Amino acid sequence: MTAWNRFRDGMVGPVVILLAISVIFTVALAGVYQMTEPAIRQGEIDAANEARAFVLEGAESFTEIVAPYPEGVAEVYKADNGAGYVVRAAGSGYGGPVTFMIGVGADGDVVGITVFDHNETPGLGSKIGEEAYLRKYIGSADPDSVDGITGATITSGALKSALRLAGEAYAIAKGVS
Repeated sequence: MTAWNRFRDGMVGPVVILLAISVIFTVALAGVYQMTEPAIRQGEIDAANEARAFVLEGAESFTEIVAPYPEGVAEVYKADNGAGYVVRAAGSGYGGPVTFMIGVGADGDVVGITVFDHNETPGLGSKIGEEAYLRKYIGSADPDSVDGITGATITSGALKSALRLAGEAYAIAKGVS
């Protein structure tokens, strides 16, 4: 038996070989991550700006406004061209937090809404994301003036809560910027 055969068939050989393979793949994976991370980050930024521009028509670039916002407000961005603000806020729905991206015009009116994330009941609470329903809140100064979704009052309450939070965040951000 040669030395290689004794090493390969012994107790230490397989461990050393597996360790070497693991190190090689770990280094390769780390290298791929380092090469792709900037593109991934830029893609995330572009997608977020696209979502912001969707709810705030006419805005193309944004600057984050950092301030002590009420609980439930995740972030507030101001449109660089003065079109208004975009607030990401969440309310408590039936299936957990429901997060919305809300466009607030320079005058303080809601100009756009989209559902960012939810776990609501399909067919009931999930109606919260339907454009026809969200459109009822556009331009409305009082979210409580709009009727909720029948059978999904908790989810409707989440949207109304998020809209109230967006109004508060708008006032704070306008005072800061």
